[in-house]
Amino acid sequence: MLTMIRDKNRFTFPITPAEIQITSSNEIDSFVVITGEEKTSKRLTSKLKRVSFSVIFPRAWEELWETGKETVAYQSPEQAWKLMEEWKLKPVVINFESLFSQTMWFESFEATYKAGQANLHITFNFVEFNPVKIVSYSNTKQLLKPGVIITKSSKSRPNTTGKTDKKNETKKSEKSKKAEEKKKKNEEKKSTANAKGNFDYLAQKERILDKNSSVK
Repeated sequence: MLTMIRDKNRFTFPITPAEIQITSSNEIDSFVVITGEEKTSKRLTSKLKRVSFSVIFPRAWEELWETGKETVAYQSPEQAWKLMEEWKLKPVVINFESLFSQTMWFESFEATYKAGQANLHITFNFVEFNPVKIVSYSNTKQLLKPGVIITKSSKSRPNTTGKTDKKNETKKSEKSKKAEEKKKKNEEKKSTANAKGNFDYLAQKERILDKNSSVK
């Protein structure tokens, strides 16, 4: 028996279809190499499962195989068609005994009256229900906390404000020391030249006499 279930409602088709087609396939990328040989990629994409079948909703029907278990009883072709129109907006479970059971979407269904008997023939096409998980975000504004600045601790260093470098101070002291020594030498030289013991009176007298005699 073929049944359709939506939420807590269960509907049994009055006549089991003669054929139920189930399609499951993969999508494989292929390409042609430089030698002309066709190759396939290692990746494949699984395509959604599809189910299709045709059923008859009879004008007159007295007994159902599953009497008492269904929550929606079959009454007429028009009642069944209206029920399908209502159920197509949500996923349904297609159950074929223990052979097949799958949650699916209505992809399409087409109805035809045949043979002048007012029986309704409907061809159904279903596609596997495999929804995408959507993550929603709120549009409300949130106040951001000020950023926290994390610094690494470093060794403390003494305050060198107003202090001079010892190297520069040593250089300056050496220069001033040399200048003082030079100044001292010059002063000693001058004092030596002006000392009494250093003036030769006899020699100076002879030079003066020589100049006078040459003039006469």
